[in-house]
Amino acid sequence: MFSFLGVFMGGGMGSVLRWLVCVGVPAHWGTFAVNVAGAFFIGMAYTFFQRCTGVAPELKLFVMSGLLGGFTTFSTYLLDFARLAGQGRAREAAIYLACSVLFGAAALIAGMKCLG
Repeated sequence: MFSFLGVFMGGGMGSVLRWLVCVGVPAHWGTFAVNVAGAFFIGMAYTFFQRCTGVAPELKLFVMSGLLGGFTTFSTYLLDFARLAGQGRAREAAIYLACSVLFGAAALIAGMKCLG
């Protein structure tokens, strides 16, 4: 039950944080910012939890599946890509797709190395 509640509460908090970022950043670039930041933070959290074996499993679920799962927005990222492509903005769609993946991967690696 505590695992469920942790994921539920963290997911709600992460979703609200995502919404706040997207309100503050124009158009689809809010989602881009969230994906890059989320990749960095999940890289840090993953590394932290790998090293700290005494952390309660419920806390790991709250942070990884709940908070960061609710914060990161891969499905919205794909929707933004499809909208751009559907609007005939193929060049911007391709740049958006590539930059999201490349910067996200770099941020994930940086987050993992941040505590190393």
